[in-house]
Amino acid sequence: MKNLKNFSVLVSNTGSSQLSFFVINELNNLCDYRPDIDPIVFYENAHKNCLPANFATMQMSEAWGQEGPVIATSFSTAHKLTNFPSEKKFFYVWDLEWIRSAHNSLNQYESYAPIYCNESLELIARSDSHKKAIENAFNRRVKHIVPDFSMSKILEVLE
Repeated sequence: MKNLKNFSVLVSNTGSSQLSFFVINELNNLCDYRPDIDPIVFYENAHKNCLPANFATMQMSEAWGQEGPVIATSFSTAHKLTNFPSEKKFFYVWDLEWIRSAHNSLNQYESYAPIYCNESLELIARSDSHKKAIENAFNRRVKHIVPDFSMSKILEVLE
């Protein structure tokens, strides 16, 4: 972790949501106790931040080619991340989106599998029950469990 200088987090938006709250709150705390690490949040859609951010937030188009590890937080951001040249790519599965997908069709698995089974993305589950659901649905090992974007656990994963 001593070599970690920066990392990026990809979110749908920074507006009012549990995910945005935990990401911004945890990154603000990180900026207080580890000012040597520079986190950046990239969003797909512009919203007013749910909390003031003490770090950079930018539009997703700026994320391509960023140095350091990158953490996607949704199916949509993970899909984008698969095309990034980043060396370390993570998919933090905050929500089991495929369970309540709007396009409830027979091809639902085929829509999600290419991302969840993409070996360039290391999977992180939000809870043990999420881990079990992901492993059962996609036959893919989930290496890490990080509740509520806990920054101490995220830093362990990024080592």
